[in-house]
Amino acid sequence: MRACYRQYGGVKILTTQRLTLAPWQPSHLDELRRMAGDERVVRFVGDRRPWSAALSEARHEAALDHWARHGYGWRAALDHRTGEFTGLAALTHREPGEFGTGVAAIELGWWVEPHAWGRGLATEIACAVRDEAFLDHHAELVLTRHQEGNAATARIIAKLGLVHHHSAEDVTQDHRLIHVHVLDRTSFLAARPTCAYRTA
Repeated sequence: MRACYRQYGGVKILTTQRLTLAPWQPSHLDELRRMAGDERVVRFVGDRRPWSAALSEARHEAALDHWARHGYGWRAALDHRTGEFTGLAALTHREPGEFGTGVAAIELGWWVEPHAWGRGLATEIACAVRDEAFLDHHAELVLTRHQEGNAATARIIAKLGLVHHHSAEDVTQDHRLIHVHVLDRTSFLAARPTCAYRTA
């Protein structure tokens, strides 16, 4: 499950065994609208209701702005063979005061299209962006969050090597119980994870 970078038009594109993880582009709005409007995808996201067109557009613009400010962010997950959009990967800068970690961190996130569920793609995406955060953006800490009841995401988080930091009601997610998991740089490097990649 190793991954590497290749250059395309001056932009770094991350590749895994089965996927191309391309930086988020203005053209990806339609895919975001479709995914975020699917109740299966957002079942454990926010208030668990499908996103409105306005919310999708706002998140899309924020993702583009994040790339401009930080040099990393959302990526579109595309099938190697067909180029089909199969989901998204996310790296999000978090300030020390957010989520009670006390230090700046990069938050990991991922969505997979329902038709591609059950193939291990979410784990493949999550491993790649975890490694990107540590090896290319020199994160001291990465974190993930998931709502109570999201067992599938909890299993992926365990595979990534993150450990439980705390749980709390989140007012931004309809007061649902949110579990926060973290992994620090020292622990990541000491573990020498099997799905870590190196950039070319």
